[in-house]
Amino acid sequence: MLAGFFISLSVEGKEPPFRYEDPKFLQQSCQEVVAIFNKKDQPGTYAALHTSMAEAMRAGYCIGVVQQYMKQSPSCYSSIHGNGDWFEMANTIASLSIGEEQFKKIQVSKLLEVAYCDR
Repeated sequence: MLAGFFISLSVEGKEPPFRYEDPKFLQQSCQEVVAIFNKKDQPGTYAALHTSMAEAMRAGYCIGVVQQYMKQSPSCYSSIHGNGDWFEMANTIASLSIGEEQFKKIQVSKLLEVAYCDR
């Protein structure tokens, strides 16, 4: 029983790997995508060799969230801009100017909507 107590403490003490309701984390993850894809075009660098597992996981998080949103999103983007591009949307999220106070007030869904519909 004592061993179970220590195991449960170690599991609860860890930070969750993805903070899916954290708009700042989504923006940082999308910045990883942009940085990785910008590296791939530089001569003599190989993005796969210079990308850590953590960077790749964050980039994958951004790509997954953006692609899922595009599948389930309102038709605002497709009616205005044609078919969406996940990298274009990730780049938009990465480059949004959002202050620390705004990050505390905005939800991930609103950040995605802004990047998808208001460009």
